[in-house]
Amino acid sequence: MEKEDVQGFDAIIHAAAQVSTFLSVDYLHEDFKSNCLGTFRLFEACRKWNDDALIIYTSSRSVLGDIPEPKIADEGLPYNPSTFYNVHKIYGENLCKIYSELYGMKFVILRPSNVYGPRQPYWMKGWYNFIAFWIKLALEGKPLPIFGTGKQIRDYVDVSDTAKAFVLALKNKRAIGETFLLPTGKGTDLNELASLVIKLSNSRSKVRYLPPRKGDIQRFVGTYEKAKKILGWIPETSLEEGLKGEIEWVRSKIKAEKGMQ
Repeated sequence: MEKEDVQGFDAIIHAAAQVSTFLSVDYLHEDFKSNCLGTFRLFEACRKWNDDALIIYTSSRSVLGDIPEPKIADEGLPYNPSTFYNVHKIYGENLCKIYSELYGMKFVILRPSNVYGPRQPYWMKGWYNFIAFWIKLALEGKPLPIFGTGKQIRDYVDVSDTAKAFVLALKNKRAIGETFLLPTGKGTDLNELASLVIKLSNSRSKVRYLPPRKGDIQRFVGTYEKAKKILGWIPETSLEEGLKGEIEWVRSKIKAEKGMQ
């Protein structure tokens, strides 16, 4: 990070990261370099050359780990990491705390849930943001891989809703120093999600079950009450509506790629 990277900005949104929890298990040093060292370098650059900027730090709901039935996650729960990715995101959150306390810098921590929507990298073959990859497979009539039983529950949030939370956090002085979960409060297991993707894609694909992955949590469902109260944020896009939009985007991209061949 150089002076010109940070100087003169009123706010900086830090969303750069290695974002695969599963890759972090096998390539933990690479995850550390991106998610710990990279975050430290950014905050240090801001401390030296723009310590008055508001920094929005993108953390993750995964820092809270497994949320067994019938609990609903909120910001008051303790950290419960299951992979190096989670640990490194916790490191970033703690850096926010220390830089704020020692140097008076301004932070807002946002913890998106499982984000999906247009522009997901389906070419990453499901290592992260797997829904787009599933959609590609469904459009091609190929099996959708599920690691484990498929009963793992996640709280899926459309990217447009998630983006609105960042805008609201930038505009609201009450958000400074606060941490916000950004879920929908509705859980969907992988089997249900696969069925919905296949249905909305008009596909004949089946599900292919594979051995479970290390560090995979079994359930996460969270509340957005704090984000609603302070930011005025409410997730408005249903899972079915959001998936329809992502399916159309993936379909158009695949069609364009074929046209260039």
